[in-house]
Amino acid sequence: MLIRRKTICSLITLTLSLALSASGVSKPTDKPNILVILADDMGYSDIGCMGGDAETPHLDALAKNGVLFTHFYNNAKCAPSRASLMSGQSPQRTGATHGAGDITRGGMTIAQALKGTYATLMVDKWHIKPEPLELGFQRNFGIGLSAVHWWPINPKDAAKMQIDGRPYTEKDMVVPVDEWFLPVEDTNYAIKFIQEEVIDKGKTKPFFMYYASHLPHWPAQAPRADIERYLEVFKEGTDVARQRRYDRMVQIGIIDPKTTPLSPLDSKLKRWSDMGKEEKSYYQQTLAIHAAMVHCLDREVGRLIDYLKKNDLFDNTAIFFLSDNGASAEGSYKPFPAGQRLGDRGTDGRILDEGAAVSNTPMRGNKSTLFEGGIGTPMIFHWPQGIGKPGTKTQQVGHLTDIFPTALEVAGVKYPSEYDGRKLNPLDGQSLLPQLKGGPVVDRTIFWDYEKFSAVRQGNWKALRLSAKGKNSSAGSWQLYDLSKDRSENKDVAKDNPEVLKSITQKWSKWYEDVSAEPPGQPEGKSKKDKSDKKDKKSKSAPAPDEEE
Repeated sequence: MLIRRKTICSLITLTLSLALSASGVSKPTDKPNILVILADDMGYSDIGCMGGDAETPHLDALAKNGVLFTHFYNNAKCAPSRASLMSGQSPQRTGATHGAGDITRGGMTIAQALKGTYATLMVDKWHIKPEPLELGFQRNFGIGLSAVHWWPINPKDAAKMQIDGRPYTEKDMVVPVDEWFLPVEDTNYAIKFIQEEVIDKGKTKPFFMYYASHLPHWPAQAPRADIERYLEVFKEGTDVARQRRYDRMVQIGIIDPKTTPLSPLDSKLKRWSDMGKEEKSYYQQTLAIHAAMVHCLDREVGRLIDYLKKNDLFDNTAIFFLSDNGASAEGSYKPFPAGQRLGDRGTDGRILDEGAAVSNTPMRGNKSTLFEGGIGTPMIFHWPQGIGKPGTKTQQVGHLTDIFPTALEVAGVKYPSEYDGRKLNPLDGQSLLPQLKGGPVVDRTIFWDYEKFSAVRQGNWKALRLSAKGKNSSAGSWQLYDLSKDRSENKDVAKDNPEVLKSITQKWSKWYEDVSAEPPGQPEGKSKKDKSDKKDKKSKSAPAPDEEE
């Protein structure tokens, strides 16, 4: 009788298992997880595998075992970049020409496209409209805009913290208040969300996670031990640091000195020899803190990777890593208050122009400009099952609008023509999966327009224009650079190539007309262009401190 009961139970269990497996209810998914890691205000050469001074072993390992793009682009500023990454469209289509914009105007997010098939999870900086839970994310932790690294002493900043659509308070902290550091809490919640939405549910769904760290955005703040680690690195000053980084980039094959010389230091910037003792101390400390912040970001990425490995998720996770813009030169030098240490809670140190020139080595420009130092970012892609040759460095041109279509192809999901009763714009980006799998490099044409700047890259040609109001402009005339010979944009060859310039700038004009048109289904009389123009007019003045990006 006992044998018979065991047999019946076994048959019931087998039948139930087969039924559940056939229905897809309990069978672990074969679809890859997708993890997008976005750094904030990280310079082109800040991480180790790009020649930087910060120790970034985990990101370096992703590059060593994945694909490293050295000609990848963003939109020069926080909100436009994030809108494009999430929607796969130019920021003009979403109205995010300076501020947050609105994804629902002709677009959708990666999370909305994947929701249902994927667990959709998000941590830290958002800076898009509407809110994450309204745009396809099931779980969300973070702060919309203000860069808060230590637990905020400003109640206004504390009130901005959110957890799943409600205020985040000290009761929600994974660690004690006096140990709270936002980058650590980011990873705590990233792990918590994956555990609760994927592991605890039997891995029946893969996850899509948008890990949008505030590091290394100002204010320059980091744990003291990490800061001390890098103080000696910058004791010889900004000029030495910039040249040392450039030499390292040449040595490891990131750049070719024949085609990418070190751009001259802008005439308005101070050389190290012209700085006083106090100013030298300021830059030594802020650059050390900036490197420490990049180091902290890498450490937290490593902690998340360790968790994925321990739970057998890492090998089937497609990882993207990039920055939203180049290093920031925002702010101006001010002697530091006596009795305070740069990097501690409540301080507001910044690397400024001289520091940004180091972080963006060897490029010209910085955040908010459309020179290569403003829009160039390394992009690392890691997915053992989806790349052709690990350790590849590619000069394939790409843009963060490509993340959306690449993620969809990785997931095996098609982009719809309509969503939530709205017609959608087509994606401006294109999937990079063919190149990731070892396909040939293809020419791309990419367009930008941001405040005082307009730009277009077609193949190796790049045209760039500063508006008549730009400080260095020539009545809004276009400049032209051959990036195959001059990636650091030292020589304007517009006069020598008038037909090339005319051809690609005409394409820019057609593009701008297209992306500024009313989106599908836009109510009559409320065109996107009208709203974008209003935003642009407002953005000409400096944003309030709590609105800066």
